[in-house]
Amino acid sequence: MRKPAILVTGANGEMGHGLIRALSQSGGQPIVGLDIQEADAGLKPALTESIIGNILDQNVLDSINSRYEISAIYHLAALLSTRAEFSPQIAHQVNVDGTLNLLSLAVDQARSHGRAVKFFFPSSIAVYGIPDGISKSEIGAISEDQYLFPQTMYGCNKRYCELLGVYHARHYQRLAADAGTFRVDFRAIRFPGLISAVTQPAGGTSDYASEMIHAAAEGRPYDCFVREETAMPFMTMPDAIRAITELMDAPADEVDQRIYNIRAFNPTAADLKRAVERHFPGAVVNFDVDPNRQAIVDSWPSDVDQSAAQRDWQWKPGDDFDSAFVRYLVPAIKAH
Repeated sequence: MRKPAILVTGANGEMGHGLIRALSQSGGQPIVGLDIQEADAGLKPALTESIIGNILDQNVLDSINSRYEISAIYHLAALLSTRAEFSPQIAHQVNVDGTLNLLSLAVDQARSHGRAVKFFFPSSIAVYGIPDGISKSEIGAISEDQYLFPQTMYGCNKRYCELLGVYHARHYQRLAADAGTFRVDFRAIRFPGLISAVTQPAGGTSDYASEMIHAAAEGRPYDCFVREETAMPFMTMPDAIRAITELMDAPADEVDQRIYNIRAFNPTAADLKRAVERHFPGAVVNFDVDPNRQAIVDSWPSDVDQSAAQRDWQWKPGDDFDSAFVRYLVPAIKAH
């Protein structure tokens, strides 16, 4: 007999750590973690099983399908933006083919137990692409349907997976007589840059904020790879985790948009430097611009419109720029 469970892929990542702890503390169903590496020791008590495997390995997914009755999938596994630029074919396989594999698993699960399977997908600000010559300051906060011209492989992958998810939620096998019994309840958040006090940044193009803060906490100088005036949206990892759980808890009839922008604050790199120097006296932050990474960030909006999330599931960030440092980043980094 199959055991009820929630599946989290990419369990060892920055987001996986926080999400698994939050799901465990909520007292819901047992959690199965899937990652290409063994789960960190601190995560294992929160998992009913830690599976070492690849989302491209159909044998691994078939084994999960046969042993568990899955009510929700949190699909966090991905090849991040900077690495994806160097390995676009591998990025497409992991980010797109892997997501399609997990959507197919959700379909099989929904069909077998006769009710929709919730599917969370972490999308990204990288799906946007503002053309050269258009002033980001003039266009202001952009909505979910504007400037969808990604300029990176990672952004292309994320945008395509958004479309795959909406397709599975609204259109997949719509002509089948039993279509309602294998519906995927797909929900996605387009995250801004995420800042974590607990885990080290893992190669994202927006990681200059996290890298700057962690370097200062460790007493290392940091060369920021974007210009001082560069601005983009950010939020703390705890706010991101809370957003995921709130979106997934929202009633199905209130999240018909499926894909949502959110953010908490949008400082410039110079603002980040001043805050770091204020909270970590002696911090050394310089600017050594990487033209390629700068061009990627320049294609992203400096702000996003999050009114749909506020309307549909009452989203509200817990921290602004100042409180993110005072209440979370500085105490948590020093404790860690």
